[in-house]
Amino acid sequence: MGIRLGLLGLALTLFSGCTASRALCPAEGGRPWREVRSTHFRVRTNLEEQAAAKSAVELEEFRRALLLAWGAGFDPPGTVDVIVLSNPRDLEEFTDARYAGFAGQTPDGPRMVMTGGGGYLLADTTGDKETQAHELAHYLSAYALLRQPRWVSEGLASYLQTVTIRPSDRNVVLGRASPALLQYVRAHGWLTLDELWQWDGKTNQSTAELQLHYASSWLWVHYLINEHGDRFSAFQAQLARGEDPQRAFAAAFQGDTSYPAALANYVRLGRYAISTQPLPPVPTQTQTRALEPADVHVIRALLFTQTPGDVPREERQRKAALELEQALKEDPTHVETQRMQAETLDKAERLKLARVMVEQHPEDGRAWDLLATALQAEGDMSAPQEQARQRAAKLLPDSPSAQNGLAWYYVLTEQPQKGLAPARRALWLMPGDPIILNTQTALLFQTGRCNEAVAMGRRTLDMFRDGFSDEIRQTFKRIYATQEANCVPAPAASSTQSQ
Repeated sequence: MGIRLGLLGLALTLFSGCTASRALCPAEGGRPWREVRSTHFRVRTNLEEQAAAKSAVELEEFRRALLLAWGAGFDPPGTVDVIVLSNPRDLEEFTDARYAGFAGQTPDGPRMVMTGGGGYLLADTTGDKETQAHELAHYLSAYALLRQPRWVSEGLASYLQTVTIRPSDRNVVLGRASPALLQYVRAHGWLTLDELWQWDGKTNQSTAELQLHYASSWLWVHYLINEHGDRFSAFQAQLARGEDPQRAFAAAFQGDTSYPAALANYVRLGRYAISTQPLPPVPTQTQTRALEPADVHVIRALLFTQTPGDVPREERQRKAALELEQALKEDPTHVETQRMQAETLDKAERLKLARVMVEQHPEDGRAWDLLATALQAEGDMSAPQEQARQRAAKLLPDSPSAQNGLAWYYVLTEQPQKGLAPARRALWLMPGDPIILNTQTALLFQTGRCNEAVAMGRRTLDMFRDGFSDEIRQTFKRIYATQEANCVPAPAASSTQSQ
């Protein structure tokens, strides 16, 4: 399942133009907003209805094109949250800079913010979608490769970010060189593989250091796919089985050290192959519903707090608070608004609000999830929290965070057998999340499945990257070492159970 010829939170293409458009709710003079759900995407947008539905299908095509890197039969689960503004000028209100889009993470997976135009979301160019392709590639590759050293993770995502679907024949083009990254390595050089293997242990790098590591990772992956495809595929096959990355690489290349010799010539000549494959059929069914004014104010609050730029945090929070205030005027019981408001409350007020939400929305898993979280914050690990966690997991079967919340409750209360099922589901839904991986690791240690726990712990440490300090990574490393030393193996019948 390896790629052959077949940045979290980074900002996308800069946009220049006048500031004349605002993504307001219709009650304030804005365009109508709607939510479109397809098989793998939830799209909230102020595009016209036909363009909105078309954009959801285009995203399905985009996803399917990326998946070709691992073979036509690869089709993992999961839903991606997408906000699409009608044009790039709509985004200018939320940032001091002029971005055409960005991508980030939520507890349930990536959130991509994009801008449309003329109803055609993904044009036959790379500049308007490379950030989304990079982030989506990270998300999808976690389903394919259980272990990922950072240079492989970033190199593959950068390799895939140039994916294009040609409108003329609907063929997918994979493997084009990134002009910006190629220009960078030609101008600044690149790191050796030995240096890139050390990247996993580095944090707090300068912008220049990060640029060099990202560009070098892309170069090595692009080179190895083109010049040593069989060996690189064998390496990925071992990563897909969760094997140790450095041992897997050594096994794939079998002591051959000649592969770096031609890299300089490869950079100088710039000759490489690309893959052109027909785009397989994608699901085209969509469901559309109109969004209420309160829904739109929540989206605006999210954009104020999450859009990149140098606007001070206090100013962002002030504007977001005004949006949430207006949302509650529109709908005093709006669940998502209340959840966001709860983040600003102290523990007692949050618990009080959560109880009210459960009374108002007994069939909404988000309300139960907030109640469970509020109870945990109060130190209440009794039956009411378990019941709230169970209710949230049942009402939100496709939420990795809700499933993981239930599993983690059983870690904390030392009931690991109860936690295995929701932990497995969370891992199936989002296998690249270190918080979810950590829950699975803890449960395996608690059930005495020591060898599996050690392997899962190493996989977890692989994923503590962007957004996590080296101190956090070292803390978990010490925790796993202690758990390994104290792990009591389960009886043979239990230790061979499959996950």
